[in-house]
Amino acid sequence: MAMHDIEEREAQRPVCKRCRQKFTDQRWEETTAHRTVWNAGNVPVCGTCHADDVARKQAAADVARAAAVAQAEPDPDDAPAPGGLRGLFRRRA
Repeated sequence: MAMHDIEEREAQRPVCKRCRQKFTDQRWEETTAHRTVWNAGNVPVCGTCHADDVARKQAAADVARAAAVAQAEPDPDDAPAPGGLRGLFRRRA
């Protein structure tokens, strides 16, 4: 590759819309290759910002999942007291 070709390629290298860093070769390929562009996520951001986005979404999903589990678990304060209503309809001998 001639020096002119390298300079021209670097001039075309995209920069992240968020942090302004130049894309790595791998990230540039991810965002332009047809087979991987669907998995690339937010195309105008670099690999680091994309990883941050993925981590943020995962953390939000984890919080939502934990909230759903906490909501589904019965509250121990709402449980009937031992010997309370439990024997109300018990058959007498």
